[in-house]
Amino acid sequence: LTETEMIPSQLLLLVGLVLQCTAHPHPEYEVSDTVPDRHLLLSEPIISGNGSWRYQYMPELLQLPESVHVKNAHGVTKDRDGNIYFTYEPVNITEDTRVLVRFAPDGTSAQLLGKDNSLAFGTPHGLRISYEKDGPYLYHANNDATVHKTTLEGDIVWTNNATDAWKGTKFWPFKPTDAVVPDGSDRVYVGDGYGSSFIHELNITDGSYSGLTFGGHGNDTLPQQFNCPHGVGWDDVNEQLVVSDRGNNRLQYVEEDGAHVKTVPMATGTERAAAGTQPCNVHLEGDVAVVPGLDGPVGIMDRQNMTVLSVLEVGQLLGPMGCVHPHDAIFLDNHDVIVCCWNPGFLSYWKRLPASE
Repeated sequence: LTETEMIPSQLLLLVGLVLQCTAHPHPEYEVSDTVPDRHLLLSEPIISGNGSWRYQYMPELLQLPESVHVKNAHGVTKDRDGNIYFTYEPVNITEDTRVLVRFAPDGTSAQLLGKDNSLAFGTPHGLRISYEKDGPYLYHANNDATVHKTTLEGDIVWTNNATDAWKGTKFWPFKPTDAVVPDGSDRVYVGDGYGSSFIHELNITDGSYSGLTFGGHGNDTLPQQFNCPHGVGWDDVNEQLVVSDRGNNRLQYVEEDGAHVKTVPMATGTERAAAGTQPCNVHLEGDVAVVPGLDGPVGIMDRQNMTVLSVLEVGQLLGPMGCVHPHDAIFLDNHDVIVCCWNPGFLSYWKRLPASE
């Protein structure tokens, strides 16, 4: 069936898929200007999860410096020493604005990184770490058609802004939401979650486009398509990309050339829906995975078959404080969990508890 042969309802469906992530990135949710208040009086500990995956919210941790004013909180990652890195979209940009923050492994000692405010422009979004031959680097996906590679201190190594190259092509609009480097690879895979739903491959040396692109708007798997490939992770055991195909309510495992491997459905009515029907990202750690859902839950899942082991009801429990929409989440080495909520921007630290009796 060609575009000219489509009946009106099919055309409307296609248009809807395109508009879902190219207009406001989260059109189904109202944007809040409320400043989150993690200091609301807690009459008792906030605990969520079940079995051996129970967690307690620790409000005294992940405190941001007073100079940081978060509009939208977006990405978190960690290094091999356990340090936690966070990036966000600021309320406004001044000469002193820094949008990369590092915490000690225990969630204390926040430090602003970067020589200047270069990373603050556009919309800072996805954040991932890569260990390469000459050391570790951070990859920053920015909705302004941009990918940055930086040192762990926030110093820019290279910047690729694709506006001049791709504007007016099928790759436009280009609004990157995540970027990941597979272990040992010389390529970085960039998810265009809020643009045209492609995944593009760049060279890690200079950020140049390699010529490989796959995906695009749709819900098919042969060939692979996406509707907001919001997160792009790496499964180091199976050596596959794990794409959070949020608009299609599913996770997609694909080869590095874009070939479909398997689908993990997350939609309402499926066995995994309790972990969130709008997966924003996937981070794998040992035998488990953590999947933040924009609709409120954060799922702890078995890595092998992606069955739900536990659910942290983050949006439900911390919603009154402003932590409504989980946008990214990672495990620490001790399996504590860091959750980053989109709007209003909020970071929360969840300490793993002993298994319940």
